[in-house]
Amino acid sequence: MAEPLIAATEEKLAADIWPLWVSDGLEAYGNALKARHCVLQTFPRTGRPGRPRRPQLVACPELRYAQVVKQRDERRRLVGVVRRAVFGEVPLEQVHTVYIERQNLNYRHENRRLTRKTIAFSKTAEALGHQLEFHQAHHNLVRPHRALAQRVDVQVRGRVRRRCDKRTPAMAAGLTDHVWTMRELMSLRILS
Repeated sequence: MAEPLIAATEEKLAADIWPLWVSDGLEAYGNALKARHCVLQTFPRTGRPGRPRRPQLVACPELRYAQVVKQRDERRRLVGVVRRAVFGEVPLEQVHTVYIERQNLNYRHENRRLTRKTIAFSKTAEALGHQLEFHQAHHNLVRPHRALAQRVDVQVRGRVRRRCDKRTPAMAAGLTDHVWTMRELMSLRILS
């Protein structure tokens, strides 16, 4: 599953951008990145007797990949977190998985089809995909997020009052200028 995920992510990036890849300690991500971005390194002959050194596949110099590995004790309690650079020059203070872990928790919390040990499930992968697209549209266009609210000073009867304007992630990114209603989202015609 790591290879299609990396391929789909790279399709959405510009051709000249090399992002910082961060994952947990699962080796599949490193192997998938190395398979996509590897260079054949040949070694010069040494002139000494014996078989010459074989060419070796190494990661591209532009590839940056780091891991966040959580260490747990025998009771499965968290006892430490180790950050390590796997490929390339990676500043370890930028290495974290907190945003994607929060997003995954939001998805599991708000979407019953992703909850563990549930009877609410999708019978096909296509149905799950449609449901996730709807959830993502609702999350980004309809639902205001408190962390994105902007403080605005408003004149009321000669006094300056502060209030917060609600904003969605799409508004914060500049993709829309208002909070959508569910009617607006559901009636949007998408041409494919």
